[in-house]
Amino acid sequence: MRKLGQRSVHDVGARWTRWAIAGWCLLTTAVAGTQALAVSPAIAVSPTAAQNTLSPSTAASDTILAWGDNLYGQLGDGTRADRGTPVPVSLPPGTTVTGIATGDNHSLALTSTGTVLGWGRNRFGQLGDETKTSRTAPVAVSLPPSTTVTAIAAGRSHSLAITSAGTVLAWGDNFRGQLGDGTTDDSTKPVAVKLPPRTTVTAIAAGEDHSLAITSAGTALGWGSNSVGQLGDGTTNDSTTPVAVSLSPGTTVTDLAAGRFHSLAITSAGTALGWGDNVHGQLGDGTNTSSNTPVTVSPPTGTAFTAVAAGRFHSLAVTSAGTALAAGDNLYGQLGDGTNTSSNTFVTVNLPPDTTITAIAVGRSHSLGVTATGAALGWGINDDGQLGDGSTTNRTTPQAVDLPLSTTVVGGFGHSLALAAPPTSTTALQVTPPSPTAGQEVTLTATVTCTGEPPTGTVTFRTNTTALATEPLTTGATATHTTTLPAGTHTLTAGYTSTNTCPDSESISTSITIHPPPDDPDLPITGPDLPITGPDLPTTIGAASLLIGTGAILIQLTHRRRSAPRPR
Repeated sequence: MRKLGQRSVHDVGARWTRWAIAGWCLLTTAVAGTQALAVSPAIAVSPTAAQNTLSPSTAASDTILAWGDNLYGQLGDGTRADRGTPVPVSLPPGTTVTGIATGDNHSLALTSTGTVLGWGRNRFGQLGDETKTSRTAPVAVSLPPSTTVTAIAAGRSHSLAITSAGTVLAWGDNFRGQLGDGTTDDSTKPVAVKLPPRTTVTAIAAGEDHSLAITSAGTALGWGSNSVGQLGDGTTNDSTTPVAVSLSPGTTVTDLAAGRFHSLAITSAGTALGWGDNVHGQLGDGTNTSSNTPVTVSPPTGTAFTAVAAGRFHSLAVTSAGTALAAGDNLYGQLGDGTNTSSNTFVTVNLPPDTTITAIAVGRSHSLGVTATGAALGWGINDDGQLGDGSTTNRTTPQAVDLPLSTTVVGGFGHSLALAAPPTSTTALQVTPPSPTAGQEVTLTATVTCTGEPPTGTVTFRTNTTALATEPLTTGATATHTTTLPAGTHTLTAGYTSTNTCPDSESISTSITIHPPPDDPDLPITGPDLPITGPDLPTTIGAASLLIGTGAILIQLTHRRRSAPRPR
């Protein structure tokens, strides 16, 4: 019996001992588990490239390129020599340009400060500098004081501009009333177009001797020559002040263009309208009948018209699919379909494979386009080198113009202009290895690309706001720096500083967290992983509390059992 009692006491003691051991184990697990969750491995974020970019619709460029006929200095390079490939226009120092326009033999540029420049033929004062002297380099248009221009257009021998107030200015030839000031007097400086009361103009176009405008209400106005109905008001009477184009009720115009004797428009529904001369089928309505009111042309199934341009006797359009269509005279291949056959319906321009057109322009009998990649194409007549391919051979399909990236192209009677896209640069940063440890060498590699000339200059590597090193770019446009980084979180960047026309740029930051070796307790642990935050916090605290509480109870029970008096 005594042995049995002793065995029972021994079993109970052993059980209390096991409970005590379990309690201490739970306490140890709680503490260790919490610490394990509080410390995470080193983190490396994949590097990303950052690009210095400007919107094409607002980009200001310091370069206009010109090619083709230069009899009157319309290329603006200071000479009268024709050019079969593009040459820079001699802009005043420090000038940046946001828009360009061409007449038959003169050229205009809109600067980023809202002024206007003109060069080329000036027989009728179309340069607006208060003279009739032709210019081989740009001169300033004599705008009224405190006037800011937002858009420009050029006809055969007259010029138009929209002001920031929504009014329209005109200068040059006014024989048919195309200046819209109520007279037929030429003007060597801008005069105000007599718009209807409370009219705000948002877009303009200029033909041979007529002018067009879109109002903020989506209506269209026309003034000047109307010999074949190009004003679209239902008559063939010239008008020295703007008259309303006879649009169908509910029609909203979003774009327009003026040719020699015909006019085109795009509606908000994606259809095209045409009116005026149609002898060559340039209205694209399937007839050769001229019309003094707009006729409707539907786009190909599943697409919409997004832009139009008008030449002497042909028309060009862009669809929402990025294709180009053309109608009218095709004597010189200006329709771009590989033939010389004219068409009174819109035919597809034979673009190079995988080409998307974003902008178009038309000269007398040549056509131009800009692709989604910024390349320029030209087709049609090339007797003055206006296609810019280095030849004087007419082309029935689009050929590449020898240009850098462009945002806008325009065509005159025998010359063409392009607004060169401002160069952009991209700097990309690579960190090797992507997850370094304390004391391990880290190699930082920056790669710079530029849309203009090859980049030259230096790259400065930084951690947080501290410069690590500045290294020169190699001929391969890379720069490298190797270093060791202390424990902690590092925000790494690479900043490119240019020594040529390629603009500066900086990489997107790459963040890494380096932890000290686990056997070095003296090094502080820093970084975003301490303390525990986020959705894991309640779970971690709850589990730790439960383990600690259970362990404490078991230890306390063990203590009470051992403190009780032994039975006799």
